[in-house]
Amino acid sequence: MTAARRPNYLVYAADWNPDSGGVIFTHMLVHVLRQLGEDAKLWPRHRDPQPGLGTAIRSVLRKPSLLLGYARRFTNPALDTPVATFDDLRDDTVVVYPEIVLGNPLGARNVARWLLYKPGVQHPYRFGEDEMFFRVEAMFDLPEVTGGAQDLVLWSRNPAYVPPAPDAPREGACYMVRKGSETPRIAETANAELLDGKSHEEVAAAFTRYRTFYCYDEATMYSLYAALCGCESVVVPTTFASREEWAGKHKLFRYGVAYGTEDLPHARETMHMVDGLLAGKEAEGIESVKAFVAATQERFG
Repeated sequence: MTAARRPNYLVYAADWNPDSGGVIFTHMLVHVLRQLGEDAKLWPRHRDPQPGLGTAIRSVLRKPSLLLGYARRFTNPALDTPVATFDDLRDDTVVVYPEIVLGNPLGARNVARWLLYKPGVQHPYRFGEDEMFFRVEAMFDLPEVTGGAQDLVLWSRNPAYVPPAPDAPREGACYMVRKGSETPRIAETANAELLDGKSHEEVAAAFTRYRTFYCYDEATMYSLYAALCGCESVVVPTTFASREEWAGKHKLFRYGVAYGTEDLPHARETMHMVDGLLAGKEAEGIESVKAFVAATQERFG
């Protein structure tokens, strides 16, 4: 007697991009699933689901770099994230789509939809009737659609950000806009250095040089990275009326980050707790993937 075959996992993903939280999450999911012993691979989002010359031509038109060995650029060599072949798309495969993917382009029977951001805020969405839903955090959920999505989160620290040397000299300020383009600008950033578009190494160097970091994006890891590097970290308020309301929706930012300049005493007093907080969140992420496997295998196995 042979054991029943377990469904495998294909995660629909964009090119590796160390500056995109959503891309990092999708690639990390494959990496962690494989560490847990699951059959998991990445499916490049430019690729059609059917093999053949027509598909190959369309893929090259979408990604000309395929002719130059694109697979080496699509993945992060530090992660265990093999690229799927057409044979990996089976009847029992669980396909994981981010919320921005419209419909079910792979025609999968088993779909897990991962809400990496709140659907409809920046991009339109279109989900199927029988999908399973998972979310990075509660504020990204659409309970009226999902019925209450299960948590699936994979925070992973970029190694460029490390605690500073004691008593490192600091002065001036830096800032980021990211998803806060609609937030009114504050005077503190008028003469500050803009860090958007810089590499992680450049940003990390700024965080060890400047005294204060201001961020117009209310939920980005850069706010925690600044605190980790000993830089005062301030989120510019826009959506929430108070720190309590904001922190209630963004529990990861409860230490080391101020919601408005008046909240800086809290950020300074709790900055030393950020390193431990991130280590704990990484461990929780592994457990959330285990719960994801259990839920999807029960549903689709």
